[in-house]
Amino acid sequence: MKCVICRHGTTREGTTTVTFERDGMTLVVKEVPARICTNCGEDYVDEQVARDIMALAGRMAKSGAQVDVRRYVPGSAVPC
Repeated sequence: MKCVICRHGTTREGTTTVTFERDGMTLVVKEVPARICTNCGEDYVDEQVARDIMALAGRMAKSGAQVDVRRYVPGSAVPC
């Protein structure tokens, strides 16, 4: 896939760290599978992975946690 940000690089499989902030809560998810631009480093997370992270953030918000750092687990079935 060609990078939509720099329009020069192509993407390759890799992992990234996603930081999600909302209403005073910070969630950091490491080792997230992504496609990463070989030129500018922009990362692209697929739709299912994004859904998993959003679900994890929702559970975290309900738990009352303010900061959480996790390693990505496909399906994110483990509750906060």
